[in-house]
Amino acid sequence: MRAVASVVFAAAASVAATFAGAPATKLPPPSFSFTASGSLSGLAAAGPRVALAMGCDVRVIDLVRGSKPVRVRPVGDCRSDPFDSGVIDLHLGRATLVATMILAPSPHGESYTLWGGPLPGGPLRALGDAWGWTDSDVPAGWGCAWTIAAGGGVVALAQIPNRLAVDQGLADEPTCPAAASARITLKGAPRTALTVPGSWAILATDGKRLALAQLDDGALPTGQLSLVDLKGKKLPTPRVAAATVRAASNGWLTPRGLVLRTSRGISGPGWTIKGVGAYPEAAVAEGRLLYLKGRTIRVRRLRGGVDRALLRVPSSGARLAAGSFGLVVAIGTESKTSLYRLPWRTIDRTLPAR
Repeated sequence: MRAVASVVFAAAASVAATFAGAPATKLPPPSFSFTASGSLSGLAAAGPRVALAMGCDVRVIDLVRGSKPVRVRPVGDCRSDPFDSGVIDLHLGRATLVATMILAPSPHGESYTLWGGPLPGGPLRALGDAWGWTDSDVPAGWGCAWTIAAGGGVVALAQIPNRLAVDQGLADEPTCPAAASARITLKGAPRTALTVPGSWAILATDGKRLALAQLDDGALPTGQLSLVDLKGKKLPTPRVAAATVRAASNGWLTPRGLVLRTSRGISGPGWTIKGVGAYPEAAVAEGRLLYLKGRTIRVRRLRGGVDRALLRVPSSGARLAAGSFGLVVAIGTESKTSLYRLPWRTIDRTLPAR
């Protein structure tokens, strides 16, 4: 999983070839940002910034300023064992980067750690202890897992029971049993933490509110949804089917309502998108949803209306993220990752007027 990324700026002429076969909207191809060596393992965006991970190599780019990507110094297992470790998930706030790291030296187990630090380049520091599973020891699981959401410049984090050994069929109960209340840590908010009675996973935040999914004693979602402010006060909760809440992995909390990514597709206020696979690739920002269906990126306004094809990509494995700059599309192979940008003014050519 080692990826010692070397940023290589390429000619913009190659972009048109990469996105050949775009839908009939005749949009210009996305502008080329950069190419780096290494396979893409994580992508996130917030405001003007994008963060991407290629194994142990993490880069942060300000797309509005157009500044050179900043490399985040490797820490933890990525510093001591970069061959068997890597960053697999990223979350961005207004001034904070949070990264999830995996160590997997063999097929007999995995260990995870969580790291956080200031933008753009850290340093990153450990947030809590490791968690994981193994089939070579008893007990098979250890530590507390994390649930994380970012939005509105804030990153919200809370520890939850670790089901990894249970899901592998190696244990009957999760480690780190649920407590009577959940303590949620806030990065980038006026408050640093809040406490909510019960066990909850964080689905989404807009920097002012949190959408939470209740967990049972086995750390599985019950289907109950709750909306609270950053003081823990209960707010009017959107009406979402319990089955949708149980199937949700994460989402976006917007002025137009709650949008959830689920094992069945994407669900928003008054609409559902199916036929896009389990936990589809998608991004929400500036009142728009962009998602990947096959090799086509599609776009729609959250308030409703038409759903239109935006452009075709060379691989169904493309990754999407969105911020104030528009949409970024990350396209990777085993040895290279390329990043492209499409501004909102170009995207909106495909949509009707507000």
